[in-house]
Amino acid sequence: MNPKTANTFPEEKYKEIPKENLIVFSIYSVVQNGEGCSFERLVKECFTLFPRAFGFSRYPEWPDSLKFDRPLRTLRERGWIIGGAKTLFSLTKFGETVAAETQRALTGSEIATRKTIQEPFRGADTLLIRSLKESTVFRRFLEDKQSFSITEMELRSLLRCTLETPERVVKQNLQYSKNLAREYKEQELSDFLEMCEQRLTKKEV
Repeated sequence: MNPKTANTFPEEKYKEIPKENLIVFSIYSVVQNGEGCSFERLVKECFTLFPRAFGFSRYPEWPDSLKFDRPLRTLRERGWIIGGAKTLFSLTKFGETVAAETQRALTGSEIATRKTIQEPFRGADTLLIRSLKESTVFRRFLEDKQSFSITEMELRSLLRCTLETPERVVKQNLQYSKNLAREYKEQELSDFLEMCEQRLTKKEV
């Protein structure tokens, strides 16, 4: 399927697919068309491709922007997208994988993901994993997991953030690191990042 010639999908093709996946695919479609994916552009693309999923129930000829609030929060929490309503949306490598899976569900065809079109990103991911594993706080975690603690400054530094970095960005970076640790099958690093997330959630960092 070529996103430049995308048309409305029949409802039976997407009615069982989660809205989050449809949004991810729509972001991919917009970006592949060479456009910036603003919130307004995303709403238009989702409604064009999947009108029954993103239209008002009583007025199906109009898109319902409220249907995007919770799914977009979920997508950021999962580390599938970055960006927001005041900026532009884009997919992480994990989001691109979901876009490919959604494409297969919709059409049976494949799309290129970052792994196949931008191999240098793999090297950057490897460096990030290495940096996390060589960090002082991770070594401290390995030495004493039971009494491990981490300060806010340590956590932000680990995630390449400053004290001025918005909390949502800190959470996005943490989720990306967690996804990466799972992909690389780094169990101890995954456990460490899960504990960091617990500290962040409880506001104990």
